[in-house]
Amino acid sequence: MFASLAMLTVAAITTPTVPLDGARLSADSACYDIVVRGKSVGTTWQRIRPAEKNGRATWDIVVHQRFADGSFDMRDHFVVDRKTMQPLSLESDRGKDTTAKGWHRIRIAYGDRHASGTRQTAEGTSPIDTNFDHAVWDGNLWGLTFTALPLKEGATFTVPTWQYDKGLEQLTVKVVGKEIVHTPSGDVSAWTVMAGGSPDRLVHYRIAVDAPAELGYEAGPFAQVPRGPCVDPS
Repeated sequence: MFASLAMLTVAAITTPTVPLDGARLSADSACYDIVVRGKSVGTTWQRIRPAEKNGRATWDIVVHQRFADGSFDMRDHFVVDRKTMQPLSLESDRGKDTTAKGWHRIRIAYGDRHASGTRQTAEGTSPIDTNFDHAVWDGNLWGLTFTALPLKEGATFTVPTWQYDKGLEQLTVKVVGKEIVHTPSGDVSAWTVMAGGSPDRLVHYRIAVDAPAELGYEAGPFAQVPRGPCVDPS
């Protein structure tokens, strides 16, 4: 049964123009090892391809993570505006059936300053109906969002996001240097990017310099590192 409808109207905040440009991205698919304290425990498969939705140019993005022998299995399907990266829809599936820990089915459609849809868990289904008074980006899609920024030495950006569990967040994205990332196709020069909603919970991202692309991240004991070809585990 549906829980009572909760409407959220966000208090006004001043948000600078965010210079995201989806044209910096390229159609691609990539695989990463999920590493915990140096040990590979799973795989992330990520695919981005051009598409259209109601005549609007979009990026169609799938991120599928699977680790711990399949006990964690989460597939997010995003559709975002190909120019601005602003979200148009999200489908998030966690767990193969309702007996899986954290099982959910999230369906969200984004409109102008609005997100609506449903959240289904093992306990039932509840509506999502949220209003914003400023532009937001999807809080589940970090790496490719950062890739769409005009990264350069010393640059700092603020990206307002919304996520179905966390709500609104202001992400600070700061370029702190460059590094070399070892990939299956060779060494790649990457921007070192620190990002997060709190100074004490920053994630270390690596974004390729010459052909912008996400090259993995580190967050505490967890990391994603580029690996050879793999397929969507769906």
